[in-house]
Amino acid sequence: MCYKNVIFDVGGVLLDWKPMKLLTAMFDEKKAVLLKKNMMDTEYWAELDRGSLSLDQAVELFSKNIPELKKEIKFALKGFIDYLPVIEENVEIIYKLFEDNYRLFVLSNFHSESFHKAYNKYDFFKMFEGLIISSHVKMIKPEKEIYCYILNEYKLNPAETVFFDDSEENVKTALDLNIVGVHTPTPRELRTFYNNHLKRVR
Repeated sequence: MCYKNVIFDVGGVLLDWKPMKLLTAMFDEKKAVLLKKNMMDTEYWAELDRGSLSLDQAVELFSKNIPELKKEIKFALKGFIDYLPVIEENVEIIYKLFEDNYRLFVLSNFHSESFHKAYNKYDFFKMFEGLIISSHVKMIKPEKEIYCYILNEYKLNPAETVFFDDSEENVKTALDLNIVGVHTPTPRELRTFYNNHLKRVR
């Protein structure tokens, strides 16, 4: 198969999204546990990613059960990009794909303010032809609509398109739409697929 297009998730693929690791880098463990339970583990987190909640609305909802941590919630939401490491091995592959003239895209669940901050912080985002962010288009993975959106917006042939994501559920939707979905929970899986199917002999 001749692949022409490569789509990357961000959290868990390009940036090292591990909620407890992130929160314990910002706060003590007791606070981190409470914050994860009342933020990331609630249904409101997905709505923040979808763009149906503003950051200020999310702060109010997340702090309902832990009002004493409202300041920490706001700090975490506004500042977590500064505590989120880059997955260097995967980012290196972006540069190689770019040099080999693949069309590169992002398809990611991310709330708007944080993605804007990440985009301005990391130059590798400038190599992407298209950046489809859930909060910008008011759709979210693993719903099929957001995958159809990127395919239609950029006239992508699913069979010529590879999609890397650390979520099996997100990859399954891609496969259902005939996109070549690759589950990449660690850099090893992404590197293996790159070496076997995308790497071009110079």
